[in-house]
Amino acid sequence: MGHLASKEEILRQLQKRLHQNPVGLPEHASVYEILSILFNDKEAEVGTKFPFGLVTIEELQKVTGIESVELEGILKGMLKKGLVVSSEKDGKVRYLLSPGLTGFFEFTFMRTDGSLPLKRLAELMHTYRNTPEFIQEFASPGTSRGKAYVYSGVLPKVKSEVLRFDEAAEHIKNAGRGSLGKCYCRHEAWHLGKNCSAPIDDICMSLGAASDFLVEQGFARRASVDELLGALKKAEDLGLVHIGDNVQDQTTFICNCCGCCCGFLEGITKHHLKHAVTTTNYIARLEQEDCNGCEVCVDHCQIKAIKMGGDYPVVDGEFCIGCGVCANFCPTEAMKMVEREKKVIPPKTYKELMVRLMKEKGRM
Repeated sequence: MGHLASKEEILRQLQKRLHQNPVGLPEHASVYEILSILFNDKEAEVGTKFPFGLVTIEELQKVTGIESVELEGILKGMLKKGLVVSSEKDGKVRYLLSPGLTGFFEFTFMRTDGSLPLKRLAELMHTYRNTPEFIQEFASPGTSRGKAYVYSGVLPKVKSEVLRFDEAAEHIKNAGRGSLGKCYCRHEAWHLGKNCSAPIDDICMSLGAASDFLVEQGFARRASVDELLGALKKAEDLGLVHIGDNVQDQTTFICNCCGCCCGFLEGITKHHLKHAVTTTNYIARLEQEDCNGCEVCVDHCQIKAIKMGGDYPVVDGEFCIGCGVCANFCPTEAMKMVEREKKVIPPKTYKELMVRLMKEKGRM
C-alpha cells in the first residue's frame, strides 16, 4: 500500500505541475488515470520536477538528481511518447515538458504502434475534455489557444496586407517545410465509434521546427510545401475548417477540422462558447439578390452558424468564425467574405501567445 500511495502522490504532483502551463490540466479523476497510463514511475517523477521552458539535460540533472546516463534513457522514452519535446540550438539539445493540450493528448493519437490502450485513452480523454473544469480552462474568455484561417479562394480581390496571417497557405509557404500526420480528434473518435467520414490520415500538419520533432519521433511524415498545399486543397474540397496557432508568425500546426469531432470546434458546437476559437478578420455576409435559397451554405457550415430564416440563410454574426467554408460552396456566389469592422490581431509569435495565456490565468 505504501508503494501505491507514493505513486498516487507523484501523479498528484505531476497534475499540479502540468496545470501550471498556459493551458493547464485541471484536477479530475479521469486525468489521473490518463497520466498513470502515459507516464511510468520514473517519467512521472521527472515530470514533476521539470523546470519551465526549454532546459538542457545538465539543468534537468541538477533538479532531479538522476545520473546523466539514466536520465538520457528516461528522456528518450518520454520523447517517443510525446511527453517531452526537444529542439536543438547552437549544437545543444534542449527539452520541454509537453503540455496536455495541445501536446501529449494529440501525440497519443498521432501514434500508430499500438503500444497503448487507445480505446481506453479515447474514452478518458473524451470525458476529460468535456468536463466543466477543462472547458473553463481551455475555452475561457480571453485569448484563445487556436484561431481559424480563411479559405484564400473566397477572399475579396483587394485585401489588407496585415490580414495575410489569416490565410493557412501563407503560413505553409513561410514555414518552408512541414509534416503530415493523423487527425488526433477523428482518430480518438474512431476508437469510440463516433468518427465522421472526413479523413484521419495525412490531413493535419505541423510546420517548421515543430515538424522536425514530429518526424524524428515518428508522429508524422515529412511533407514538402507542395504536398502541404495539396492537403490544404483536399481539406477545402471536403469543407473542413483550417485551425492553427493563434499567432501572426511561426505557427506550429494547422489542423483541418470537422465540427463533430474537433476538440477546438466542440467548444462552439457542444458548449456554445463563441470565444472558443479566435475568428479571422472576415465574416460571412449574404447578398440576398444573388441567393437561390438552396441551403448549401447551411449544410456545409461546420459550426451551424448559418440557419434558414424563411427563404434565405441567416448568418449568426456572434458565432461566425470567418473560415470561408460557406462561401467556398455557394453555387451562386451569394455568400461573400467581407472584412470585419473591428480587426482581430493575435499575438505575434508562439512565445507571445504563451505569455499572454499565462498572464490572463495569473500564472506568472
